[in-house]
Amino acid sequence: MFTGLFKRFAFIARALPSKLAVGCFLWGGAILFLLTSLFALLEIESIESSVTTFGFALLLFFVGLLLLDWLACLAQKPIFVERELPHSIAVNRWTSITLVLHHHFARPVKLQLHDGLADQLLCEDMPLQVQLRPGQYSKVAYKIKPVVRGNHTITPCTLRVESPFRLWFKQYQAGASSEIKVYPDFAAISAFTIMATENHTSQIGIKRRPRRGEGMEFLQLRDYRRGDSLRQIDWKATARRRELISREYQDERDQQIVLLVDSGRRMRALDGELSHFDHSLNAMLLVSYIALRQGDSVSVMSFGDGHRWIPPQKGAGKMKTILNGMYDLTAENCAADYVAAAEQLAILQRKRSLVIVVTNTRDEESDELVMAVNLLRKRHVVLVANIRENILKEMHDSEVKDMDTALDYLAVNDYMQARQQAQNEIRNQGVYAIDCQPSELAVKVANSYIEIKRAGVL
Repeated sequence: MFTGLFKRFAFIARALPSKLAVGCFLWGGAILFLLTSLFALLEIESIESSVTTFGFALLLFFVGLLLLDWLACLAQKPIFVERELPHSIAVNRWTSITLVLHHHFARPVKLQLHDGLADQLLCEDMPLQVQLRPGQYSKVAYKIKPVVRGNHTITPCTLRVESPFRLWFKQYQAGASSEIKVYPDFAAISAFTIMATENHTSQIGIKRRPRRGEGMEFLQLRDYRRGDSLRQIDWKATARRRELISREYQDERDQQIVLLVDSGRRMRALDGELSHFDHSLNAMLLVSYIALRQGDSVSVMSFGDGHRWIPPQKGAGKMKTILNGMYDLTAENCAADYVAAAEQLAILQRKRSLVIVVTNTRDEESDELVMAVNLLRKRHVVLVANIRENILKEMHDSEVKDMDTALDYLAVNDYMQARQQAQNEIRNQGVYAIDCQPSELAVKVANSYIEIKRAGVL
């Protein structure tokens, strides 16, 4: 009862007792009570009286110390917190956040700090134990890892500041809320940017295939190089210069690329830390970056319960527009309707384009996908990228030890054959198709885009 009243009074007075104060109060009282009771039972009145007098003197000293420490705790000036963080970060990447604590303490002060992180922002360091040094400000840093894309809010920090004798602490909130955008993991785009600058794109799997010579735009004349075909030689320029001169071509520009992203329930499947939908967005961002640098226009459409449409964007500077339009997309708990998506795209995109469909289908859905592809290929060049679960390869490559693993192997083998048959059926319709694991998706889609461009079929 007394402890409850003690805490209630402290709460009203804007300070809370520490574990040290409560412990001293309870243990001191218990020891004093036991000693007094013991000497009373032994009927040693002189010692009992001395112990009682000492106990009350000690209690008065403790209460006085509590009062002085409480007043010192209330007199502490508030701490102002400023949060330094990037405006946007990538999902599943550790990012540092710095807190600047402005204070006016002339002595070292310990405090406990808990930043207002949402559940989707993982942090292994909370709460932070901070030692403030005398001065105008102190800095403390910690790392977060977002596991969900989209908009997140970090609410004000909660501070627990100790009193000089550590018998009290004052708890309050400081700082302002911060908004942070969590984008798809654009590490692959950053790597491509670096490699493209250094002409080392093969190091991240992007392959440069030779052009077929059809559908290519003329760029310039240059000296003949070993390996140039006879068709590249400009004989008129060669005759004038009296040395071999070759024509140099570049991929056609101003072409239309449409990214058609499945946001149905099958894309919610997890392989590692990322869902299939996250892997598909990473692939779309990489292809968008390459296409915009090539001078092509890029548009994006998601299809699931509803659809989101980003109209054609052109120019490397439009990458930010595509990022802002895609970063908060999520896979929905519904079946994807391929035919409805194809019909909607036919209304939105009438110009001939390369349509890249990223999905995760089962063999029972292949007929609907073929119908949608037939609608699209009447006007467009179509590439279907189908994501294959990692567990299928693991089960297929695992050692057969008993009847259960043998049955699992046969089931997986039958499923893989049916899946391959569905892929062949799509290819027989004159459609480009790839079937790959999530980690391979971005590079395989990028390579297919480059191959289609250089084939001149657009």
